[in-house]
Amino acid sequence: MESLTLNLVLFMGILILLNVPAYFLGLRFQGNEPQKRLWFEPPGFVIPLVWVGLFTLLAILRHQLLLEGQNQLAMMIVILAVVCASYAYYTLGLEKLTGISALKFGLAGNILVLLAAFWVGVQVADLSSNLSYLIFPIVAWTFFATMIIIGQLRRA
Repeated sequence: MESLTLNLVLFMGILILLNVPAYFLGLRFQGNEPQKRLWFEPPGFVIPLVWVGLFTLLAILRHQLLLEGQNQLAMMIVILAVVCASYAYYTLGLEKLTGISALKFGLAGNILVLLAAFWVGVQVADLSSNLSYLIFPIVAWTFFATMIIIGQLRRA
């Protein structure tokens, strides 16, 4: 069984290793100027801090699942983390390749994350409703981010 520390290292590694190269590939988030943000949109620096917290919850969840012998569910948590951490590639990266707004890809990506998180949450809830609560913050944050994207698309 893996320790909680190893799970934390794994999930922080996924988050960092998938996101740091995006900057060097030329992927940049824009529009953080105060006049371009929606009234409920947090400053840009908040977003990575939130994801560090969410990935910490995923690490705790995976650790607990491994303790329960739920290796397949534990792998689903890793896959969910990879989908979440790959956001810059399937938004900004696809915008660079296609010329279609990253907001549209972001909306589709958020729907993908919401569906994946709901599905994984239901699978975990079959084992333990208490453990499934560790997925809920991803759903809540992604729903909030989706409302931001919808607001930005309405502005465009």
